[in-house]
Amino acid sequence: MRAAATLASFGMLAGCQCFWPQPGTEQSEPDAVAETESALSCPAVTKAEAWVNRMPSIGSEPTKMIVMLRVDSKDSWFLTPLDMPAAQGLILDLRPGGSAVPGTVGYRQMAPAPLPAKISILCRGSEVATIDDVMIVQ
Repeated sequence: MRAAATLASFGMLAGCQCFWPQPGTEQSEPDAVAETESALSCPAVTKAEAWVNRMPSIGSEPTKMIVMLRVDSKDSWFLTPLDMPAAQGLILDLRPGGSAVPGTVGYRQMAPAPLPAKISILCRGSEVATIDDVMIVQ
């Protein structure tokens, strides 16, 4: 009985013709992130500030530097560090996407020593904001 069921299943599978796409014959869809990045223009930055949080907390949590922006946009944006040499500064790239609340953009990293003298915010290669003072919150 089992042998008959196995043979019947095998016969059904053998009769099935599956068509798999051949590599390189189909056009790939455009990258959704690249399409979004090209569609959105850089938002106006209405407020830019940075601080180091040295407030006492429970446990020994490392000190973080926080950068916050307010932008004139109904879309979500995020900041990512650029790996470019900057004399005593930090360069962040503003990009569309991420999980931020529209209108606010945040970035956190371990507090560097020494603190950057300047934080430049770039969007599509152009500077859209500069922070010249990193506050210390104690």
